[in-house]
Amino acid sequence: MASLYGRHSNLVYSVALRVCRDAALAEGILQKVFLQLWLAPQQFDSEPGSLDGQLGLLSRNLAVNLMRRRKSAGSKEKTSLNRPFDPISHTEVSLLMQKPHALVLLLPDADRRVLEMAFFDGKTPAEIADETGFHADTIASSLCGALSVLRNGAANAERVAEDTGLEVLDLDTHPEFTARTLHKRDVTMQMEGLRRLTHCFVQNPDSILQELVNAAVDLCGADSAGISLETEEKSDANYYHWVATAGQYNGFMNAVLPRYPSACGICLERGKPQLFRVRQRFFDIMGIDAPLVTDGILLPWQVGDTRGTIFIMAHGRTAAFDKDDGQMMRVLADFAAMAVRHQRQQQALLQQAKAAAAAAMASTLAHRINNPLQILINVAYLAAEGQSDQNAKALGQELSTDLRRLSAVVAESLAQRGNGPSPN
Repeated sequence: MASLYGRHSNLVYSVALRVCRDAALAEGILQKVFLQLWLAPQQFDSEPGSLDGQLGLLSRNLAVNLMRRRKSAGSKEKTSLNRPFDPISHTEVSLLMQKPHALVLLLPDADRRVLEMAFFDGKTPAEIADETGFHADTIASSLCGALSVLRNGAANAERVAEDTGLEVLDLDTHPEFTARTLHKRDVTMQMEGLRRLTHCFVQNPDSILQELVNAAVDLCGADSAGISLETEEKSDANYYHWVATAGQYNGFMNAVLPRYPSACGICLERGKPQLFRVRQRFFDIMGIDAPLVTDGILLPWQVGDTRGTIFIMAHGRTAAFDKDDGQMMRVLADFAAMAVRHQRQQQALLQQAKAAAAAAMASTLAHRINNPLQILINVAYLAAEGQSDQNAKALGQELSTDLRRLSAVVAESLAQRGNGPSPN
């Protein structure tokens, strides 16, 4: 049981937490699943590789039933008599969690959302239709299409799962990681690292992300560190952009990686810190040469519409980081988010200042141009109406003087266009 728990508890807990969105309820489901396995092991298929799917599906069903009972008990309204939509067999549950995880990520957003509402939230097609505003037949068609895509990939799902070369596990619930105590903390070094970050934040905010990964290497004793962001393009081939790197992975600065396979994608989808390792198979798929990741911490972070991950890695040590490193990485991830938010606010203020300066300049030039224009208009009117007692030569001289004044103002305006914001 200890061995089975070590191998499968992560999946069971993750599914329950995704459905319940409550850690205490998810822990209760976790206990019930393994109690059922203990009391009636004969109910579970002994075929190799099938137990994770069976336990994951059991966790989902127990969690969905629990949430429906709680909703029914807390509501005076008549609950739906429809059976919960349950399209996923135990052989397919891993298509939604953990192994060929990215098969779901590659679904269109609308289909993935409908499938998740059906599987994780236990909603019927009618309930999904009410919530989304689409017709129930459209929902049913979307579900069938999404399942077809997944089932077409099920034939080689195990190969995809095992051959990506990625291992990504929940950091806070992994028993081996939470038991680690590897380092004696050097408070002086930590304070110096944070002082460097603060100084960079004030003096050179454009380089704050690079300074963050440098600090991550120093503070956590990592061999490499980095920050990746989702690209604006977000195509399958160009999805994650490494905007900062340090240590042995320094050469991957500005690398752009695909959406799948990706530990970053799994981390962002789960929305929690992850423990990860990368084997040679991953680099073979990507066609790159890099040191293996034998131990690593990966954290999600987001500022507005920008999402990314911050990570540290070891290339040889199988237990390089502990929970204190995880906490330090959380601090750094929060600092990274604050830095990006600060930069955006500064850029917005700068744009506002430029706009205000341009408006002021435009107003000044408009007034300066308006005066000679009015004089020219008056002179032209007098000449046209024959109401001036000045001779043509005098009119020409006056007109020439005002034209030179206007030309000087226009020349100044053009010079300002080259050195600053346009008055337009």
